[in-house]
Amino acid sequence: MREGSKVKWLFFALVLALFGGNVLYQWMLNQPSYLLIVIGHHSWETSVWFALIMLALTVFLIWFGLWLLRGGFRGIGNQLQKVFVGAEVRGQRQTAAGLIYFIEGNWRQALRLLTRSAPVSSAPLVNYLGAARSAYELGDEQQANSMLAKAEEENPNAGLAVALTQARMQLLAKKYEQCAATLERARKLSPKHPVVLDLLRQVLEQLQDWQGLEKILPQLKRQNVVDEHELERLSRLVYIRQLQQAGQQDFSADAIESAWQKVPKNWRQSPEVVLIYVKLLEAEKAAINAESTLRKVLQKQWNSQLVLYYGLLKGADVQRQLLTAEGWLKERPGNAELLLTLGRLCMRNQLWGKARDYFESSLKIQGSPEAFAEMARLLAHLGEHKRSTEYYQQGLLLTADHLPDLPMPEVRNG
Repeated sequence: MREGSKVKWLFFALVLALFGGNVLYQWMLNQPSYLLIVIGHHSWETSVWFALIMLALTVFLIWFGLWLLRGGFRGIGNQLQKVFVGAEVRGQRQTAAGLIYFIEGNWRQALRLLTRSAPVSSAPLVNYLGAARSAYELGDEQQANSMLAKAEEENPNAGLAVALTQARMQLLAKKYEQCAATLERARKLSPKHPVVLDLLRQVLEQLQDWQGLEKILPQLKRQNVVDEHELERLSRLVYIRQLQQAGQQDFSADAIESAWQKVPKNWRQSPEVVLIYVKLLEAEKAAINAESTLRKVLQKQWNSQLVLYYGLLKGADVQRQLLTAEGWLKERPGNAELLLTLGRLCMRNQLWGKARDYFESSLKIQGSPEAFAEMARLLAHLGEHKRSTEYYQQGLLLTADHLPDLPMPEVRNG
């Protein structure tokens, strides 16, 4: 019903317009009019109604022409927009695909797509950095450097990102000196950047630059670059290596002492660091200082490894060493390592019977290969060869207690 009603009204309006137009035309014919237009030496004569019709037609044609031009320009603009927007969309798709290839390690495809889409990418810096790494992985270092240069040209404020990318490539190539120089440049841009510090840590360790590594240890801790376990490992490594460098043949006991004084107080109680220092002193004929250091550390912090070395240390006063160790025995009467140390100190003082008693006591508590060997050696020199052989065999079995279960020949008598 509604559609039919619309058709009827449209037909009625059309009929009314035709009828009205005919009436208006007849009326215009019966109304005389005259219009004269003079411009210079030229004149035009017409009726007013014709002039009005021509004016209306002219206005319509002008409007229609403007409408066509506006539509044409709009169409051209839409087409151009489609071209440019389409290129940008394609660039984004290629960039995304290139990054996926980059993550997958498909360096050739990543390089091709990231390089091609860089000019129309919304973030060309990412394209150039990814392309640089891809080119480097393909062995084209020249193109990698070219991509890095373009990245820096694209965004002059991206010096840190460019330096980090270059440093990672140099680290992979084991060009540690160049990598260290690049990271120093990056540190000037961002002194506290965690990634810069972490890469610098790796490079300095490879270069064995222990002084340089020591300088950045506080920053590694403050910026939480490494966990506590790794920081402890690095600190121990730094101070041990510095002590060992000071103990080389070209150095003296004074150089060792100077290196020891640079070690933080908390690390002077570390058994591993103390043991390195004591061994260096002993090698430099400074056994008195070595014994004194070892004694003071053991009085504050008991350590089995240091106790055993105290018995091996060739001090200037072996009697004092024995008395000191016997004083420790009052507090630790059942310590197997201390009893072994006491036996060795008795040997140095030529107290054979006392040494034998200490070795036997140590073996009763904990049979160690060292205690068996010391007991066997002492008994051999005392003429008890049979018992000495038995102790040697027991010690040997301890060192080879993980032998596989294999068939054996029957024991032969005689």
